Amino acid sequence: MLARLTTRPLALLQMRQPTASAMRLLSTHQAVSPFDTLDIRPIQRPDTAAYFMPKPKYADLLSAITTIIQQHKLPEHNKSNFKRGKWIGRKVFDSQHAIKMNANEYILLTERLNQADSLRIADFEERETVGLYLNQFRRGYSHVEVVGMDGKAKEEDKVKKVKVNTSWKRGMLDHMGRWRAAGKRKEAIACAWLVPIEAKAEATEAKAEPTEAKAEATEANAEVTEAKAEPTEAKAEADSETVTFSESADFDSIDAPSPAFTSIGQVLVNGKPLPEYFVRPTDRESVLFPFHVANKTGQYNVFVRVRGGGHTGQAEACQLAIARALYAANRKQNAAIRTAGLLFTDGRRVERKKTGKPKARKSYTWVKR
Repeated sequence: MLARLTTRPLALLQMRQPTASAMRLLSTHQAVSPFDTLDIRPIQRPDTAAYFMPKPKYADLLSAITTIIQQHKLPEHNKSNFKRGKWIGRKVFDSQHAIKMNANEYILLTERLNQADSLRIADFEERETVGLYLNQFRRGYSHVEVVGMDGKAKEEDKVKKVKVNTSWKRGMLDHMGRWRAAGKRKEAIACAWLVPIEAKAEATEAKAEPTEAKAEATEANAEVTEAKAEPTEAKAEADSETVTFSESADFDSIDAPSPAFTSIGQVLVNGKPLPEYFVRPTDRESVLFPFHVANKTGQYNVFVRVRGGGHTGQAEACQLAIARALYAANRKQNAAIRTAGLLFTDGRRVERKKTGKPKARKSYTWVKR
């Protein structure tokens, strides 16, 4: 009987009248059952559908703006009436919203933001909510959340118009009397300061004139002392010898030319002389080319800070910064810099490599067999 019970399912055992052997078999089955110890956890679903994408936050933001655009009608594009919004940059997106994106993704996002900014929304409340949602991505915008009398939170718009002084990029005179400008080429960015040598030389000459007047006063004082020292001839001769020696030493130091300023201007790039930083002669020629065009070689001391890119890009960025600063110093005398086209950024970039080719346009040798 016990052998038959072991072959039958447990449901039939429960339907029969329980016997001692059946109760013993059921007790052993319940002790060995694996369902009592199994920990069944609830299914954890991700917060968003873009959880498994490489950039889920960027995908959620793009889909949210796209749904806003799809819900409302886009206006007809008119170039005279269409104004693009000024949105925050990629670095601000990363710092404020923790969204990292490359250049192409940022361009796509700004296009969607421009479309959402120019929507035709009839409902006033909905238009206000969409505007407040887009304002968090607008540049120079800050809002203060205020709780009204009814207990609901309201947002007051406060647009801060911050005027940033960007005139130094095209060339300006700073508070220390230096002409400053910036330049770009490829991935390199440079900032140059030009210090005119002639102005400093005139300042040193003006400082040297009072010293000459003091020297003449010392000569007059020496003559008075010689006249008072006549009673004793030996002491007078000794005094005259000592006075003339000390005066001759002072005059030699005054009449000596100051070595602080030379006729050849000094060019420092990132704290190093130009030949040490740019080893190639072509790079050095491109840096000094604006001085040759304006015929101002050796009339300025140049200090340049440059970063990013390679040697050629940095040299051409330095050339653009120096040309802008030199043109800002005197636009009439340095008009040749503008005619030579040295004041504008060269927007050319390296062409990308194509699939199936070793370089951008170069192809492999065609083989018949």
